Amino acid sequence: MLNSKSRVKAVKYRAYAKVNLALGILGKRTDGYHETGTLMVPVSLADVVSVEAKAQGLRVYCPGLPELHQEHNLAYKAAVSLVSGKLEAPGFDISIDKAIPPGKGLGGGSSDAAAVLLAISDFLDGKEKPCMAELLEIAAGIGSDVPFFVGANAKPPVWAGALCTGRGERVHPVQGNSFWVLLVLPSVEISTKLAYSKWDDIHPDAPVLSTSLGFAGTLAADSRLRDVVEAFSSGDPEELGRCIFNDFEKSAYPSYPGLSIIKENLLQSGAFGAALTGSGSAVYGICGSRGHAEEVRARFLELSGGLPVSQAVIARTGVNM
Repeated sequence: MLNSKSRVKAVKYRAYAKVNLALGILGKRTDGYHETGTLMVPVSLADVVSVEAKAQGLRVYCPGLPELHQEHNLAYKAAVSLVSGKLEAPGFDISIDKAIPPGKGLGGGSSDAAAVLLAISDFLDGKEKPCMAELLEIAAGIGSDVPFFVGANAKPPVWAGALCTGRGERVHPVQGNSFWVLLVLPSVEISTKLAYSKWDDIHPDAPVLSTSLGFAGTLAADSRLRDVVEAFSSGDPEELGRCIFNDFEKSAYPSYPGLSIIKENLLQSGAFGAALTGSGSAVYGICGSRGHAEEVRARFLELSGGLPVSQAVIARTGVNM
């Protein structure tokens, strides 16, 4: 059944982007996925998701992705997953104002889906309204990154960062201070499926796992992850910059050499550290303050020979914490 918010014209959520401060690929799994360990943090670059209840039907309006049919949008899948079987649930109009570019490893589609789950749950009441644990379970069935974004997009946010294990759907909150990043957004888009395929090609002897490693097992399997978690928790961006890593770089940089040049230019411009986020193509540099980020961006643009300023975006982590 609807609660009193059904009289509100629309419920709005910001759907934040993310960066992966660490991304370790620990092996293949018998279910076809890969076992990963990744420390993700939300950043202030965000889409805006608006949801309005109506008598019946479901419509997703996303002018920023005109070629994506609504049934293929994770936001649509999220809405269907949440209201399916709820006899008293209404219909919804969903509008997505895109700011997060696709194919960059920033999680825009997953974040939009999480925002839809949160927004629609605001319209529900009583036995129809899911608790956070139920939302996270639904989110895991939509996409690997969606559970992380449920907590990151919540009002107030549930976590400042999280170590995500398994295929990414198991979320373990990690506390840390906010810091600044310079996001570089190349024009190239990289398919996550293709990125994993290329990783498989250069790791033919990777272990095959029948069960997920869990939080402790993931940290034990890759000491680099432990180092990044400790650096993030310390609140020192310079220390964090020395630790960040992404295993997709091993396959992405040979295929897209311009990305390795972006990383090198970020480091030469004074970033404390730089890495690919997700499977790419965005590369980020860690900065100690907004002023530091502005200095890094100015130097980076000089080194990069005419890259549009719109493709070098300053953002802050730990949004609204």
